[in-house]
Amino acid sequence: MKNSIVYVLAFVFLICLGSCKEKAKQTAQSEGRDSTLVAQENQDTALGDLYVMVPNGLSLRADNALDSEKLAVMPFRSRVVLLQEAADTSLEVEHIKGGMHMVRYKGQTGYAFSGFLSHLPMPEEEEEGNEVYIAKLKENYSEVTFVSKPNDPDFHEGTTDTFTLPATSWHEAFYIVAAMYELPETLAFPNPSGPELETFEDPDKPQEVWDSFLTVNRENNALKKIEYYYRAEGFGYGVDIQRKSENLFQIEYLGFVD
Repeated sequence: MKNSIVYVLAFVFLICLGSCKEKAKQTAQSEGRDSTLVAQENQDTALGDLYVMVPNGLSLRADNALDSEKLAVMPFRSRVVLLQEAADTSLEVEHIKGGMHMVRYKGQTGYAFSGFLSHLPMPEEEEEGNEVYIAKLKENYSEVTFVSKPNDPDFHEGTTDTFTLPATSWHEAFYIVAAMYELPETLAFPNPSGPELETFEDPDKPQEVWDSFLTVNRENNALKKIEYYYRAEGFGYGVDIQRKSENLFQIEYLGFVD
């Protein structure tokens, strides 16, 4: 009888031991999967953040094609996580070349046109003036400079602001400046190819506005300078964009009052 009890207890012990080992194995596997997910998440975010820089927003697509299924519309200024850079950058949309980046937006993974994504955050509507935005850029980019001075006394009263913008392309610089100074959306990024001098009038210019137009200077079918000019009764301003180096643009804003 005693031997039977011993055998039963031994059998129960072995079952419990096996169960504990199996639970430990499952726990280890679970922890391993969690570690893998964490590592994958860290790997996903390693390429950095990008920002939607077109006013009408940008489509998140299911596949790396401009006509693939639309998963979502990412509004202007949205932050997305870059997961994989586009291998093919031969696409062209609105005079802008690029490819389809793999990105994550609000938990969804898909593809978006790289030409409409900026490595710089867009100016926020609640910013207390453009100087605040420029100061924030300077925190991460030492090459950013800003100088503000009164206009020449022989000209109208006002100020001239000159600063550098760490943009990597003409269209990135253009869209950031357009957001900073609220350029009309009807004046889109101009074609880099074309005549040496070309002017685009704002088709939706209000009647009370005297002037609202974009002037483009080119050289050998490449952009040299983009200028916007606005004039109304009692107030006006001009802003121009010029490239200083591969990753740096100079912006000059001249504001005046009568």
